[in-house]
Amino acid sequence: MKRSGIKEVAAAAGVSVATASYVLSGTGRSSEATRKRVLEVADALGFIRDASAARLRTGKSNLVGVILNNIVNPFFSELVASLEATVYESGGLTLLATAQNDLVRQERLLASMVAQGVGSVILSPVHGSTAEDLAPVLAHGLRLVVCVRDVIGSKAAFVGVDDEKSGYLAAECLLSAGHRSMVFIGGYQHTTTWDGRCAGIRRALADGNLPEAACRMVPGLLHPDFAEEKMLLLASQGMLPNAVICFNDDQASGAYRAARKLGLVVGRDISVVGFDNIPQSRILEPELTTVDIRPALIGRTSAEIALRKASPTGEAAPRHRLEPSLVRRNSVISI
Repeated sequence: MKRSGIKEVAAAAGVSVATASYVLSGTGRSSEATRKRVLEVADALGFIRDASAARLRTGKSNLVGVILNNIVNPFFSELVASLEATVYESGGLTLLATAQNDLVRQERLLASMVAQGVGSVILSPVHGSTAEDLAPVLAHGLRLVVCVRDVIGSKAAFVGVDDEKSGYLAAECLLSAGHRSMVFIGGYQHTTTWDGRCAGIRRALADGNLPEAACRMVPGLLHPDFAEEKMLLLASQGMLPNAVICFNDDQASGAYRAARKLGLVVGRDISVVGFDNIPQSRILEPELTTVDIRPALIGRTSAEIALRKASPTGEAAPRHRLEPSLVRRNSVISI
């Protein structure tokens, strides 16, 4: 069936093309009766607005490109759900891709997003991303929002959580329960998230008059198998403390598996703390104590910034570090 254009809608509604355009684009002024008639005719004719043509006329795009490092971690599912809902409610459309922790793939995806005519890009950058990697997007005049993991020196907007405070809350929770040694498993070294959490853990140790060596740092992959593998290895070497901090809640499930294999009961023989506060943290038995780093709010705030109109004054890109909070459940024992 031939697609009806705006001229056909205008003719059938008995209005000018300009009036039909104003109504269908939500701009200009028209009476309620005219607006209703045009919309009813457009619906009856199956009219679909040509976004690409509108973009050429106005220089604006309602497409928001989203590139995530990965989408396997449920944390990103929450983030994207909130982000996409915010974009949809504003009349926009989300274009989603994953970089799979690959810098080359990320570079190509950024270029593809620009080529697709997106109006803005939200990026959760891969490990090793630099300000130089992001410069081409900004050079095209697009709004770029980096989320979760910051990129030092970039002029992009940023939305994340206070990583240093997050690490402090996790360690302080264990210290207040009487633990004097712990291990922090997972996370890529020299990313702002890992560095920040490590700094927070060290500050908590200092406040408790303990040396930095009281927490062993075991950086690496982010999936559950890594936590399980490292805990079993430390146990075989007689070096596994009875307090474990996992880089995320998803990884904590691997810590629970390792505990079972070692004949330990989480919340009785060993303490486990995570980061994220995703719904899965309450499925674990016992429920996981975790640091809430606000994935849904990160997604919503990132979308709101991406959709924001460019400032005529050329003000600096906004930077938001959200406040984390500790969610106490039953995975930490008092000793």
